[in-house]
Amino acid sequence: MAQAKLELVFDYSSPYAYFGSQRVEAVAVRHNLDLIWTPIVLGGVFQALGSKPLVELSPARAKYTLEDLQNLADYYQVPYKPRTQFIVRSILPLRATLQVPQGPERARAAHALFHAAWAQDADLGDGAVVSKVLTGAGFDGAKLVEGTQQQAVKDELKRNTDQAIARGVFGSPTYFVEGGKMFWGHDRLDLVDRYLSMSKAS
Repeated sequence: MAQAKLELVFDYSSPYAYFGSQRVEAVAVRHNLDLIWTPIVLGGVFQALGSKPLVELSPARAKYTLEDLQNLADYYQVPYKPRTQFIVRSILPLRATLQVPQGPERARAAHALFHAAWAQDADLGDGAVVSKVLTGAGFDGAKLVEGTQQQAVKDELKRNTDQAIARGVFGSPTYFVEGGKMFWGHDRLDLVDRYLSMSKAS
């Protein structure tokens, strides 16, 4: 019998996905679930749905968002560094991640790239930077960066994004539990945990 799954749908461009990624593994372990890491292009989701990204927020909300991120970092006690440029060019690292097998290896790659973006202010749009980050995490970074130009990899990322939109995804992070139940937002992990506990009890 296949083990039940918890899926994280994410884009490195989302700081909230970074905070969610720091906590989701504990939920998966607590409920004995395989954790699936599914990269998508958040900009493609926004474009399809007519939504505005964080960089297009009003000045008041943009100011609050920057304060909110520091508050969350302090609350969760995770490393965080405000970005010189808030935008994370994420296509390259997303494609690189897709070439890493699901499971602990993909988790390691994702954590390294999230950390680089949101704790080190790294430019993930630079292939040399992505290569260095992934090499530091124990991968052949140069090979993974080279592979981002393969048409099959490009197509897989687009397919992930299209499928996410079809499933109702409108932001990152989004979580799916067994049966397709969807939760959106890093701060919904407690609800994911509760839902899974109640499902076991029923």
